[in-house]
Amino acid sequence: MPRPTKNPVPPPAGHVWIEEAARRMSVTVPTLYNYRQQDKGPKGIPSPRRLAYSIADIDAYLAERRTQAVNPARLHDARPPEARISRRKPARAAA
Repeated sequence: MPRPTKNPVPPPAGHVWIEEAARRMSVTVPTLYNYRQQDKGPKGIPSPRRLAYSIADIDAYLAERRTQAVNPARLHDARPPEARISRRKPARAAA
């Protein structure tokens, strides 16, 4: 594990380090590494010893996720409820 530097290097302009990207996306750092392996999520830019993520890419990814979650075409995609069937035995008619 690399030692923390006394003077941390700032990320490139318009980018954040992976820890900040994970915080903004409400996921863990290992989840972002998994997304990177699966070609999901925003694209990370390799920098010496760290990954940087574009703030614009993070915002675009989160906006896309929000539109997928609230897609009005999918609101009524489910099958309608079925009628309830009584499990009681029918009462016998008195003879």
